Amino acid sequence: MRTHKAAACLVITGALLAGCSDDGDKDGAGDGMVTVEFKVTGDSPASVYIPGINSDVYTGKKNSNGDTDLDLDEVKTPWSKKFKVKPGRSLSLQTGSVDPKKEIGCQIFVNGKLMDEETKKNKPGSTLTASCTSSTSG
Repeated sequence: MRTHKAAACLVITGALLAGCSDDGDKDGAGDGMVTVEFKVTGDSPASVYIPGINSDVYTGKKNSNGDTDLDLDEVKTPWSKKFKVKPGRSLSLQTGSVDPKKEIGCQIFVNGKLMDEETKKNKPGSTLTASCTSSTSG
């Protein structure tokens, strides 16, 4: 009987301690990856370029079509996309519009925290570009 009580106490104590642990994974995925969100703001179609984001260096997965960069044209703004990325990776987002009405901008979020942003205002007859950089190390 005493052995069963001791075993039950150990199981309950272990469950309580495990329930209180903080593994630092803000989104609860528990996979060691970081959630990165890239956003493009503006009022006109934009080009979006995120170098390397589709590579196994960033995601840990092989890309079947071989494209490692995300390169999009005529994206409706506002636009955003989330990725699961390995810790310790550099991040870059470049966006532009050849016919902006008022502005174009970019933002990078890591685990929900805004890490970098830039907004460019329109000058008559100009092409606008915005660039953001950060890393998944914090």
